[in-house]
Amino acid sequence: MIIDKLENASRYFMLHPSLEQAFDFIESMEDDDFFTGKREIVGDHLYCSGISGETKGFDENIWEAHERYLDIHYVLEGKERVFFADPEEVKVKEAYNEEKDLTVYEGEGKEYHIPAGGFVIFFPGEIHKTMVSSGQPEPVKKLVIKLELA
Repeated sequence: MIIDKLENASRYFMLHPSLEQAFDFIESMEDDDFFTGKREIVGDHLYCSGISGETKGFDENIWEAHERYLDIHYVLEGKERVFFADPEEVKVKEAYNEEKDLTVYEGEGKEYHIPAGGFVIFFPGEIHKTMVSSGQPEPVKKLVIKLELA
């Protein structure tokens, strides 16, 4: 997992050649450009999901991990709580679904603060929970970039 500010994104371009395209896409977004649903950047290899919704309570969101895709989460409006779990802290609730690239877990983890203007990268196999409220549900607009690694 990497947590940093968008202004430092170039530090991570060396990790994968498509990361620069991913962050260029995020940086090019204007308020009027926001969309919901999936938008391909480079086919299924690199795409973005625009999410507009409300945060939910801790127990209403799932712990998840992916095997094929890296996630970049970037909040445009609102705020959310983000959690990360070590494999020893959770157990599999739903086995890996290859079509959805998703394993669902249950258990506990640690909360991490994402700074204003910040992003978080979750690598394949990293168990995470996002869109968690700080008490009351709050509206959030965010981008989730998916980069295929496997």
